[in-house]
Amino acid sequence: MKQTGLSQALDLRQGEVRKVAVMAAFLFLNTANTTVLSAAKNGLFLSVYPGRLIPQAVIAASALTALVALVFTGIISGTARRSLASWLTAGLGLSLVVGRIAFEVEPRASFALYLWLSVVQVLIITHAWDYVGDMLTGRQAKRILPLVGMGASIGAIAGGTSVAPAALSIGTANLLVVATVLLFAALPFLWAVPEPGREEDESETVDLGAVRNFVRGAGRGFHTVAGEPLVRLLAVALVALTLTGTLVDLQLKFALQDSFDRDRITAFYGVMSAVVGAGTLLLQFWAARFIFPKMGVSFAALLQAGALSIASGGVAVLGGVLALAGLQALDDILQFSLQKPVEQVSLLPFPGAKKSAVLATFGGVLRPASKAAAGGLVLLLVGRQELLPLATVLSATVAFVAYTRHRQRYLAALEGALVRHAVDFQVDTPLVVDREALSVIDRALQDRDPTVVVFAVSLLAQLPETDALERALPLLEHRTPEVRAEAARVLARVDLSEESQLWSALRARLDEETSPFVLSALLNTTGGLEGCDPSEVLGFLEHEDRRVRREALVALGRLGWPDIRETLWGDLTSGDSEKHQAASLAVGDLGLTELLDYVACGVEDTGTRSAAMEAMSALGAAAVPALLELLQRRDLPLPCRRGVVTALAAIEAPTAREALLQIIDEPALGSAAVTSLHRMRQSGNLDPVDPERTRTILEVELRTGLRHALVAAAIRGSGDDDRARFVADELDGLRLRSVYRVIRILALSHDPGRLSVIELGLGADGIAERSNALELLEGTLSPDLARVVMPYAEAMTEGFPLKRASDYLADAAALLEHPLETLEAESDWWPRALALHALSRDDEITTPGRDPDALDEDATMIPLIERVMILKGSQLFKHFPGNDLAGIASLAKVVHLAEDEVVFEQGDVGDAFYMVVHGAIRIMRGSTELALLGSREGFGEMAILDQETRSATATAAEPTTLLRIDRHSFDRLIEQNPAVARGIYRVLTERLRNTLAQVAAG
Repeated sequence: MKQTGLSQALDLRQGEVRKVAVMAAFLFLNTANTTVLSAAKNGLFLSVYPGRLIPQAVIAASALTALVALVFTGIISGTARRSLASWLTAGLGLSLVVGRIAFEVEPRASFALYLWLSVVQVLIITHAWDYVGDMLTGRQAKRILPLVGMGASIGAIAGGTSVAPAALSIGTANLLVVATVLLFAALPFLWAVPEPGREEDESETVDLGAVRNFVRGAGRGFHTVAGEPLVRLLAVALVALTLTGTLVDLQLKFALQDSFDRDRITAFYGVMSAVVGAGTLLLQFWAARFIFPKMGVSFAALLQAGALSIASGGVAVLGGVLALAGLQALDDILQFSLQKPVEQVSLLPFPGAKKSAVLATFGGVLRPASKAAAGGLVLLLVGRQELLPLATVLSATVAFVAYTRHRQRYLAALEGALVRHAVDFQVDTPLVVDREALSVIDRALQDRDPTVVVFAVSLLAQLPETDALERALPLLEHRTPEVRAEAARVLARVDLSEESQLWSALRARLDEETSPFVLSALLNTTGGLEGCDPSEVLGFLEHEDRRVRREALVALGRLGWPDIRETLWGDLTSGDSEKHQAASLAVGDLGLTELLDYVACGVEDTGTRSAAMEAMSALGAAAVPALLELLQRRDLPLPCRRGVVTALAAIEAPTAREALLQIIDEPALGSAAVTSLHRMRQSGNLDPVDPERTRTILEVELRTGLRHALVAAAIRGSGDDDRARFVADELDGLRLRSVYRVIRILALSHDPGRLSVIELGLGADGIAERSNALELLEGTLSPDLARVVMPYAEAMTEGFPLKRASDYLADAAALLEHPLETLEAESDWWPRALALHALSRDDEITTPGRDPDALDEDATMIPLIERVMILKGSQLFKHFPGNDLAGIASLAKVVHLAEDEVVFEQGDVGDAFYMVVHGAIRIMRGSTELALLGSREGFGEMAILDQETRSATATAAEPTTLLRIDRHSFDRLIEQNPAVARGIYRVLTERLRNTLAQVAAG
């Protein structure tokens, strides 16, 4: 599977070789054409007019070029590029023929010809490179533009070496005919390249009329230059570089006019073009293989400006025709080898329409304007020509200084482009307390909707003590339990100077309250009051609800009850699971580290495990040794050990962080450790980690993601049935999860905020966003780390290059030839299950941590993977990763219903969620049919999240088979696997955002 020949040498991926070849041929002919034109216009003009007209001609030509380019920019904003290319080619070709005739009639027409040919050159070069640049993404431009530019270099060599013999044999004027032929020869290659895509921005959606659209298009480039820091920086550097090159060119023209005749001047420019082409060819190959991939565009820009600064300083000392010619050649070599990719990649974060307009403004307006400025400077210094070399050095230095800030501005622009695609729903507006605000809160407290009242109550904690107390105390008697509980929580947070009034109200409410969660809130508030009698709380130690017992224990501990430790010890050693849970949580709340060992014993019991973990997290650094000991116990199930990792992450102590860093390389626990450490980095509780500590797990995750990408591609290529598609989609999901894990690993050592932006971009659907994210990722990493990460990251996000698989994976050939068999040998159980499913061996699939004999008898009728596929049809579970959803699917029971058989009645307490396997379910409210659900549709999902009554009746419309997931089993699954809970939160958040968006839209 290894690549051979040119594609391997140039590091090209599948499908890119033809694109590069066509683009290179197109630029070959264009550059040969402009090389011939450049030699001809200089030979004709310098042979007719005296030297004092040279800077004036440069100024006039630059002004005309800028004017024509401005019109050109306005036109391309609303014109298809191929159509424009055709008309441009025809118009320019005709102008060359007219110019040839005009020179034959009157040689002094060479002045006008010089002006027009300057415009023609700029239009050809700008349009050609702009068209090519629109075909490529940022990373492609950085790698391929230098390679495509090799065609232009070869064109310069071919055109330059042909100029001298042609000029000496047929004359300089006839070179215009040769240029016309080359111009039309390039057109078929341009048509062989697909029409570049156009990214429309919001302003393009409004039809303002042809004239106004033209004006907007012509001014778009200037507007972007003025409004974007990165583009302004590029403009400053571009002006300085153009000024440098023009000053050198003018000095060289003076020297040549004094030494040669017309045809020899033409021949000299031809030879110099050939030298430039050869130098460009070599530098472009080096740039494509080393400078851009390994050092970046910022380094290339500094290299160009720095080399010109040093070289122009040397020429200022040495002088002479050859020295000037050498400096001019160096400027051209660096211009075509480095400046084009720098411009294209730097403008990546901007929409395509703006990018095209900016490039046209750069090439058609700023460059000519800079040349005009150089001509004016020469006119001013006509009597002090010894100052021209110093001006050249100064302008090159300005470009170097500008480019020193390129990396910072470039990364900021990339990050900004990605952030603009994100939506921030977090609004933190402080409450301003005044009469109007109080009246709004008072009205909300009287609202009929309990949700509004609860929100208003939560605001009371921000009010002064008197205002908060007089409003919150009456709410302890509110009819809605949620309001009473929130009022108690607010009173616990209010800093009261007089607590007797509050204690009297709490005692009265405690005697009457029946709701467990309200009692918990009341007891929590009671524990914070001084002078309360512990005897008023003792009665709640025997309450049937665990939450109430916990808060009673905590309140007694805070009130100084002398028997609290003995009571907690008794509950922890009683063997009663409910008492152990309440006591463990109370120990954590009270910080009683002397009872830590008894709390830790609860980890071995699935019933008390979650409470024990939470308590040890609350005990902080003192619990770290006990948690580390639990991590070393291989007899504990994996979900339990992952819970230990979560508990360690909740402890803000250096020992806990170091413990997490020590296990990131473990296959079973490393992922959980990285996730926890990543959250700590995001919250600012973890300093940057040495990248070498994460190198091993990073490389493992990169290879894992790439393996899944390769197998998914191979499976899609071998079949198109439902099984193959599902397995390939799941593997793509695993590949994307590996990308996100890689980003989180990198965030441990780099800016987590920037890496979060990159993660968002890599998961986007648009290639522009993914390309932006890849560029930002590469700019964020050190060159050494980027060489490890970027090839994998690019392949994992932009499509796997099958022909280069062996460059990344040693077993690529086996993966491609036998994808399912190699997947079956994976250490991770979910890829193995997918392989067995694709091989029709579902009976061999088992869920980790579950006894195969404990599965329901219908498991063979609806295998595990089939259940996962069915559950993915639900709105609740559609975004769940397959390996998380498999745990839920394994809990599902198969239910068979006859026609008209009732699933549940309106008003029943909800206790399960259902998915239709086949058949149909009718949802009725009273006599009204609300919905008729078919295969792979779900209903009753909110029942596994709360205990509310059913709002409708569900009946089988025909013989039907369902999958049933009861709430108790689902709760146990969440306790064992917190990732399931996070998935539910994401779904509910998405629903909330959609609802908010609908409300906002009216």
